[in-house]
Amino acid sequence: MCGDGAILGPGSGSTTSTDTVGTALLGDLETHSLACGTCEIRFLQPWAQQGLTPKQWGDLELLIHHYLFNFNRTVKRMAQQQRMGYPFVTQGSIGCELHPNSTSRGFYDAGLNGEDFISFDADAGKWVTQQADKLALYVQDLLNQDKGTASTLQFLLRTTCVNELNTFAQYGRESLERQGEAGHLSPTAGPTPDPGTGTPAPVLLVCRVTGFYPRPVRVAWLQDGEEVAPGGRLNSSGILPNTDLTYQLHSSLAVEPGAGHSYACRVQHSSLGGQSLLIPWGRCTSPGGDSRGLWGRFLHVLIGCEVWRWIRRMEELRG
Repeated sequence: MCGDGAILGPGSGSTTSTDTVGTALLGDLETHSLACGTCEIRFLQPWAQQGLTPKQWGDLELLIHHYLFNFNRTVKRMAQQQRMGYPFVTQGSIGCELHPNSTSRGFYDAGLNGEDFISFDADAGKWVTQQADKLALYVQDLLNQDKGTASTLQFLLRTTCVNELNTFAQYGRESLERQGEAGHLSPTAGPTPDPGTGTPAPVLLVCRVTGFYPRPVRVAWLQDGEEVAPGGRLNSSGILPNTDLTYQLHSSLAVEPGAGHSYACRVQHSSLGGQSLLIPWGRCTSPGGDSRGLWGRFLHVLIGCEVWRWIRRMEELRG
């Protein structure tokens, strides 16, 4: 559960105002949201309400409301004592991770104005500052005086959170394990002759992978069957979100045409069942038959080429 609270400066009289929002994630899938004008939990997935009974959801809303009331009151008091300037933003990320070896890790990380501020060590049962300034040390000492809350947090992060995470993972299994949408391989253009010399200009090979889920993916370029090492010839967009909760990535490789090398884009993703998707340069049209159906079920891959004219121009300018 992630929450952001913005405490604004004094308004009329000596009052302050607080705006709090929250989002719950299962993996990287948004499942619940919270608008704390009313502290009502909103369900963002069709199965998101099934993990708890209606009474348990009602009790949880009351618990969150009580927690946020005390949290905001404490923050305001500390802001007054430490003479903090308004406005400022506090951010919290609380939850647990399940690892393949059946171990887990609970976490509660708090930030101030976008920077790491303090974290709760669930194993040691104490707060640890992420900054060495006076305010962070003051907050650390203050929170560590409350042994009862620390003990409760330990139990919530190491036991309750793990149990509930397993429950919601079962209800949301289909959403979590969804694969990339069907796609195709688009035709591409070859190198274009440079008008000044009549020789082919350098080209940029572009491998566009989109519609995949979950997020982790590896895209590499092969030259003559060997992976191209990181360097100036390679460029990547990084993993970017799509509007349908899937992801995309663009990877490009600068090559000199006519050098006699062969190139291919290699994609590795969990939806491929341990196999790699290999698209040779020069064969970028959609393959027919069963192979297209096999690839289409897993990933939407587009290979494209762009004439890298500006390199020639830059070389001419430097010359």
